[in-house]
Amino acid sequence: MIRSTLISCLLFLAAPAFASDLVPLPSQSADVAWPTEQWTSASLPVEQQADIDALLDPVFATEIGEGLGETRGIVVIKGGAIVHERYRDGITPETRHVSWSIAKSVTQALVGRAVMTGLIESIDGPMPAAFENGDPRGDISWRHWLQMLDGLDYAEYGVAGLDNDATQMLFGPGKFNVVAHARKHFPAAHTPGDHWNYSTVAFHLIARALQAELPNTCLIAGQNPRTCKADPQVMSDWVDQVLFNPLGLDAVEEYDIAGTMLGGSSIYMSARDYAKFGLLFLRDGIWDTERLLPVGWVDFARTNPESSDHNGYGGGFWPSPEQPDNLELIYSAPLDAFHAGGLAGQIIWIVPSRDLVFVRVGLMTDTAENWNALFQLGQDVGAVLDQP
Repeated sequence: MIRSTLISCLLFLAAPAFASDLVPLPSQSADVAWPTEQWTSASLPVEQQADIDALLDPVFATEIGEGLGETRGIVVIKGGAIVHERYRDGITPETRHVSWSIAKSVTQALVGRAVMTGLIESIDGPMPAAFENGDPRGDISWRHWLQMLDGLDYAEYGVAGLDNDATQMLFGPGKFNVVAHARKHFPAAHTPGDHWNYSTVAFHLIARALQAELPNTCLIAGQNPRTCKADPQVMSDWVDQVLFNPLGLDAVEEYDIAGTMLGGSSIYMSARDYAKFGLLFLRDGIWDTERLLPVGWVDFARTNPESSDHNGYGGGFWPSPEQPDNLELIYSAPLDAFHAGGLAGQIIWIVPSRDLVFVRVGLMTDTAENWNALFQLGQDVGAVLDQP
């Protein structure tokens, strides 16, 4: 789901450059168990614990409409282990939270699994799901959909109320069948690869395209898998098999009435499970000695496509720019961080140079000021953990 103020700030400001040499992704230490079944916890020195508490006490004291709003949970992973975990009253480590746009990053991982398992031959091939033969939108590549370079005439960022295409698609007339709504209302407007445009519908279409590749997708046999009423159980079983179960996630994805997975906005999992997902990307797509994502897939996620007219988005994730002064949003050092983020301050912040995953779930007003404060909180926590 859109972070409208955030996206508007990013899009209309000068485009920063990105580092050509990515910081290597650290491997899991042999003495730290993978958290498929249970997280390893590590105790912090008394001084570090006191400093972390001093940072988080005021965060958990604020309410909706104040600062960072209602923070419901924070989980900090350092070296593959939980070093700090805290929840608001009434929230537990097992409580699921809506992902909003973190779902886009999960859908990106599902495409990686489809490539890894041979379901998709190449992301540079066309992704024709939902479009009839001859429709130019059926020639747009998986890569361009994942990078939000599809070129559709679609308005989400900076558009308020009923004029917002995401609102109409998810809560208005499109909510019953997001794919049919997209087919009817979002024509091609730009050459794919040239123009970046924040897009929830892109990831709904990606999810439907994955569904169309699965056998027995349609509830009624013999129908076109791109346009039929889909069987959500087929997709759910596949998602569990290839991603959720290997990571040990107690996660649930949402579907519209037509059976399409809402891959751009609606997955539910606990803060600990968001941390597992972040650890998968911190570990370069490897989990418990098994490679789940293709070689280079995480680098694709954290690298901005230089060919586009916007430098602020990778492939399903947000990299950090080298020149933070070019943005209203503050990305202070270390600049190798990349993140999955969603409406109201859901974030999985991944920092390879610190071997760190920082997860926050809750509610906050989506302003650049609040997102700056959230990024800064992650940086401050990381700085404390860097202290000897």
